[in-house]
Amino acid sequence: MENLNLTMFKQYDIRTRYKALTEEHKRRLYNAVALYIRDSVKAKSVIIGRDARLYVPELAEGLADMFRKAGVDVLINPLPISTCQFYYTCMQHRDSAGIMVTASHNPAEYVGLKLVGPDVAPIAYGCGPDDGIAKIKELYIADAKVDGDRHGRMTVINHLDDYISYCMRLSGVKEGSLKGTKIMLEFLNGSAGSEMALAFQRAGADIDCRNVVPDGFFRQGDPNPIIEPSIAPARAAMREGNYDFGFCFDGDGDRVDLMAPNGEQIVPGLNMSIIVKKMIDIYKGQKMDVYADVKAIPISLCEIAKSGVKVHIIRNGHSFIKEKLREHCAEGYFTAEEESAHYYMNYPYDPDDHSKGFAAIESTLFIALLSARCYKEDPAAYERAYKLQTSLFREREWPLHCEAAPEKMPLLMDEVEAKMRSLGATIIKDMDDGSDLDACLMRFNLPKTFSADYSLDGKKWVQVAQRISRSEEAMCRWEVVSNDPDECARYNGYVKEITDRYVKAGYAHY
Repeated sequence: MENLNLTMFKQYDIRTRYKALTEEHKRRLYNAVALYIRDSVKAKSVIIGRDARLYVPELAEGLADMFRKAGVDVLINPLPISTCQFYYTCMQHRDSAGIMVTASHNPAEYVGLKLVGPDVAPIAYGCGPDDGIAKIKELYIADAKVDGDRHGRMTVINHLDDYISYCMRLSGVKEGSLKGTKIMLEFLNGSAGSEMALAFQRAGADIDCRNVVPDGFFRQGDPNPIIEPSIAPARAAMREGNYDFGFCFDGDGDRVDLMAPNGEQIVPGLNMSIIVKKMIDIYKGQKMDVYADVKAIPISLCEIAKSGVKVHIIRNGHSFIKEKLREHCAEGYFTAEEESAHYYMNYPYDPDDHSKGFAAIESTLFIALLSARCYKEDPAAYERAYKLQTSLFREREWPLHCEAAPEKMPLLMDEVEAKMRSLGATIIKDMDDGSDLDACLMRFNLPKTFSADYSLDGKKWVQVAQRISRSEEAMCRWEVVSNDPDECARYNGYVKEITDRYVKAGYAHY
């Protein structure tokens, strides 16, 4: 099976280098995806969107042709759009499945597919009808073929204007209401430029757009806001341009990094602690539960809780988070954030009538507009947030590659956990509903949950997060954060003492 490129079937999407996708692979993939959507999902129509990557038009056309052959109607936007605009499009066609042809923040040579079912339900490996991507992989290996030529219809669609209006309405940003605000928008030549620029122009902001033209060559560098060579020019421009704040987006526009005037990122959890107050208003106080990922810093959790919401730790993974929001929507869960600058929410299909239901999706346009509104209305809140994060000391999430002996990864992580337990750590390995956290959160002088009246003042604390990466092969990751530099270095050192031994034994490498 090695020649079938089975590694493209990831935990949350299908993704590979284009050169590893032969004509035979593409033929098998088109057939497998079309059969899955028609026979397992049982959708009679599918929405196809695509980003700016050089190779995605071919995949979008190939999928469209195969769906039509399978008798499935195709609704397609042939222009480069963000994944978030794609999700909104799916909200307007609730009975349709959807495929976004994108490789997100990966380098230019990658291509991929993100899939959803009707009502924008996530489809991932083991998630969705017949186990989602696992079923697509099975059909792909079996070389299952679409029989006949049923001639489904094709319709070209574009919901850009409606999407902008929806996000402005939901965020409370009116035409001209951001007048007097100077904002830098860095797109890294991804596909979110049109919707963002048009919305902020309508809101009256003074915007400076950088790398706004969709360009699959990504001449600025990999379309990933955490890649320093890609984002360094934007940081420099922020420092020199007298901006109030800035936003940076990844290749398919589903990540939004908020940048302070000095070009530094304000961590997503602290931004969430500010915008969550406005989010609560959308639900009229009827939803008060928030998810934060395992790497969320304790200061963020404490600040979010001060809004009166209940904060719950959730495992990483886009599809998993969205599925949990869907699952617990009726119980009051309404939003989630990941420290990778992904924000999720149960978005109402109709802002005026919540009885029509909610779609658990990402919308960076909504988040950017709401953040801009909050920044304009209360800049002191962001000054305080930035000051809070400068009081932290972090060993940002670092990897250990274990391709030589992947079977050693559980033993390694158990050893780290045992060490932290011996030092008195509070260990968190499950979510509030009993689900596996798929990670281990180890806290010192910190509670398991944060309440509105809890304070970190006067406490010396440490948090260690460890997990196995689900998007890279045979990789473990750790992050250590503390309000004391010596404690941060000491606890990171405890982890390194253990990982160094595995490296020395030849089981892994940094």
